Amino acid sequence: MRSKTGRRVGAVGLAALLTWGGAACSVIPTGGKAIAVDNERKGNPLGDPYARVIAMPPRADWSAEEVVTGFRAAMASVDDLRREVARKYLTDDFAQKWNPRSGVTVYKQEEYVPADEGEEKTRVTLKGTVTAMIDQDGRYWPKNTTLNEPFTLVKGADGWRISSAPDGLMLSEADVDRAYLKVDLYFLDSAWKGLVVEQVRVPIDPSSNFAKTTVERLLKGPTSLLRKAVNSAFRPGTELIDVTTENNRVVVDLTKPVDSDRIAPMSAQLAATLSNLTNGGWGFEVKVKGEPYYSDTPMQIDAQEQSDFDPWMTPSEVHPYYLAGGALWLLGKENVGHRVQGSAGEMDGTRTRPAISYQGQVAALSKDGKKISVAPLTADGEWQDWVIGDSLTPPSWDRYDTLWTVNRLDDHTSQVLRIERDRKPYPVAAPGLDTAYVKALKVARDGVHVAVVVKDDLEEQVKIGTIVGWEGDTRITDLQSVVSGDSGQTIKDIAWKDGKSLYVLTGKSELLEASVTDEPKSLASNSRIETITALDGSLLAGAKDDNGNRQVLSWNRNSAKWEPLVKDESGSTTFTEKDGPSSPVYPLG
Repeated sequence: MRSKTGRRVGAVGLAALLTWGGAACSVIPTGGKAIAVDNERKGNPLGDPYARVIAMPPRADWSAEEVVTGFRAAMASVDDLRREVARKYLTDDFAQKWNPRSGVTVYKQEEYVPADEGEEKTRVTLKGTVTAMIDQDGRYWPKNTTLNEPFTLVKGADGWRISSAPDGLMLSEADVDRAYLKVDLYFLDSAWKGLVVEQVRVPIDPSSNFAKTTVERLLKGPTSLLRKAVNSAFRPGTELIDVTTENNRVVVDLTKPVDSDRIAPMSAQLAATLSNLTNGGWGFEVKVKGEPYYSDTPMQIDAQEQSDFDPWMTPSEVHPYYLAGGALWLLGKENVGHRVQGSAGEMDGTRTRPAISYQGQVAALSKDGKKISVAPLTADGEWQDWVIGDSLTPPSWDRYDTLWTVNRLDDHTSQVLRIERDRKPYPVAAPGLDTAYVKALKVARDGVHVAVVVKDDLEEQVKIGTIVGWEGDTRITDLQSVVSGDSGQTIKDIAWKDGKSLYVLTGKSELLEASVTDEPKSLASNSRIETITALDGSLLAGAKDDNGNRQVLSWNRNSAKWEPLVKDESGSTTFTEKDGPSSPVYPLG
């Protein structure tokens, strides 16, 4: 049971006022009092409104619970980067040991449980739920565990002080929203041809603008999850001098130029990383030590440079394919489809679950699940068998025209395979998957992230990992569960939304959006849905109604409804079971 003091402190909590534009005002109430501090933002057109939390030092007349509440509030102060005020809540000995940079525990508080307050020593326990951890790289890891953290306090001449507490910062979800930026950093794939996104949390620095904070974090490189899988165009040791604005451009001033063959990748990295802060409307310029990048002309970067470098960033005029009557069709104008050229457009009905490559090839799984065949989408394109196995997952292409599948030898043994154009299968090391039953595998369009559905006894769960290496040295690492298996839960299908998020269709036809940085979000349920595919905001589903009639449905975000997509030549969206469209798929989907 909470004490009266516990209720009062919990009710006061930690508050902050948001102000918009040039001025910010912040408050931190502790012990029933609040202090407001005005702050003038200095010329930051790229910065969003933010809330400042100004920490107060402890007072001698505060109770033990009030001291713990004040310490929690001081940990959330972005203005006190070294947490000097927070250390004033600690004993001299513990202040030397406490490391606020060792990570962040994100929580939802439920209550304080105080021990009997003795004259010289007591303990206050913070109870609630741990909802996430932020590591030293800034990686956000969703959690759902019990919070039960004790704070030991001793009383001296200056009042209660904390002598023992968890290492690192403990921040509420609201604290994290105020004190951290959610930033998408972009790096280069192993071939230096595509962009790979990684989302991190970056502490807000009130003395800096958001663009500067973001570029500084970009120059530090990827987190440990992607470090072996991606590249950065910036030379090692490159530092940021400043980020300013000039002539409607964001000017990035660096200490070093990049290598001459890395200018285009560097331009794409910067434009993609800063595009969310500028809403895509600002161009960019890169300087070196305050001087123009080139001796005779400035280096100017278009606001959408990332799209020119990597067309999958914002793909346009990409139409989906689907199966109908046993043949592969391409959806055209007015949502009327036509059969593709070559053998794939012939109505033989022996293959299912098609996958389309970047270069215009289709791979499909035989209906007995033992063979994957590939055919070029050309007039003379013929089916060729690429993989023969015991029990294969539906095929998935990566951006390098490499085919992926998993051969299930039995219910507890799986072998991940990647197949080059020579049709030679390369085994892929995948610790944790080799002793499980892998139901599905999908490579993201960035060629680095991979999602798998793993069956374990009665449960099925979805994991996301990282592809590292090439050819015979390829491996899948750092698999993280993003949809945990509930008893009896099954997964029908998965489809990448982008490089960060994955759509998951459960056996109950519930549609989820999942990622390694957020808890799964429920989007919609529709019992008719069998398969899904997605691309750049478009979400499609293959569906079958109670009468067995098939259709491809499109998710309308405005009305939050599924709508029939494919029409016949007369404009009707009604098809029979025999000729109805099914299994929609986007390229690299």
